[in-house]
Parts: sequence; structure tokens; C-alpha cells
Amino acid sequence: MAKWLVIVLKAPFASFGDSPGNAARHSTDMPTRSALIGLAGAVLGVERTDGEGQAALATALVTAAALHEPGESLADFHTFQSLSQSAKGARTRADALEDRDHLATSITRRGYRADGLWQAAYRLSVMPGRLTLEELAEAFRRPLFAPYVGRRSCPPAHPFNPLILDREDVRDAFADHAERTPFLVKRMAREFSLEERGDAPGANRASRHLRRDDPRDRSIRWTFGEREEWRLPQEHNPEERT
Repeated sequence: MAKWLVIVLKAPFASFGDSPGNAARHSTDMPTRSALIGLAGAVLGVERTDGEGQAALATALVTAAALHEPGESLADFHTFQSLSQSAKGARTRADALEDRDHLATSITRRGYRADGLWQAAYRLSVMPGRLTLEELAEAFRRPLFAPYVGRRSCPPAHPFNPLILDREDVRDAFADHAERTPFLVKRMAREFSLEERGDAPGANRASRHLRRDDPRDRSIRWTFGEREEWRLPQEHNPEERT
């Protein structure tokens, strides 16, 4: 058995960065590990500039997600600033922005998901440090920083309804949480995203993907590492839960 903290994610707009880039950043239909770790950090009050605290949080948590409604895909126009080619070499984005004589402004597209609905789940890793799921659940009830479903322009539209559940299969945890969340009752997730395939014992038809959404540094360079993701379609019978 594993102890899972499950929450609901519902927002008018959500954004889960798919691939890096300046000209266009699309949003995938499933919450990224980076988004979920960042959300946990926000409710716990971990500053982005606290590199050690952010790293400890990323090490402490394993995540999973369930897709109910992917939402409508839409794009918005943003502007971004970068150094001209002749002035490359700034160590950080902050350093680059200070070099105003060589800054160039360009237009870029940012992707969003409109009216999407997901669940997210957290469990402790083998190196949780001092973090507990009870502490995290309380933080989702009373966040220290304003939480967002992806970018800062994406506030949640519904309370997170955090629940801690002991289940061997994370799909059972998602199903039990749905039964206790009024607007999720009688809903079945379309698809699941897991960091570790063993979190859904006996799962069939799992497909393996590589995603670059493992947060490595949020304080200076804003860098991400590659990880495995397992996608599972809805094939589990909730009545078989134990």
C-alpha cells in the first residue's frame, strides 16, 4: 500500500509547458511534473529563489495525474526580451535583462488549455526529508502563496479538496477521491500519467514517453531535466478496488 495525497485541478485557463522555446511554447493536455512540484512549493511557501528548498521538494515527491477534460487548446500572444547575437554570454536571465542596450523585443505564442479538469496525486519518495503528506494537505487547504495551474495567469477555479488515501494502485486513489468530490462523482478519468509504472500494478497498454519537465533549478537558470512518463488509458474497473 502507498499513501497518496490527491487534489483536484480545475481552472478557466491552465498551461503545462510542453517543449522549451521562445517563439512558441505549447501546453500539453496533462499536468507536468514541474507544474505539480511548483504548485506544491507555492502552497508550502517555498520561495523560487530558495534553490535548496526547491531541490529538496523535487526530491521528496513523486507525482501522478489523471485527465478528465483536456480543455480547448488556445494560444495567446506575448512579448519576450533577449540579447542580440552580438551580446550573448549573460550568465542568467536577470543579467541579460540588465544589459538594456542590447535587448531585443520579439513576439511569441503561449499555449493554454481552457476549461480543463484534472486530478493530481503526490506520494513521498524514498528521500522525503522532513516533508509529510499531512503538512502538504494542510498547505493545499491554506496556501501560503497564491497557487496557479501552470502560469500566473491561471488561478484555480475550485478548491483543491486534498485527501490522503492509502491505496496500492494510484488509479484507486484517484477514483476514491472523485467519489468524495461532488462534481467528479460518476466521472471516470480518460487517461493517467505516472512517473513510475509500478504505481499502477498490473497495468496493461502503458506507453512510455520522455518529457523534459523535471525541475532542476528554479532560482537562477530555470532549467529542467528529462524523465520517463507512463501514460495509461482508462482500463481499470473501480469496483475491483480493495
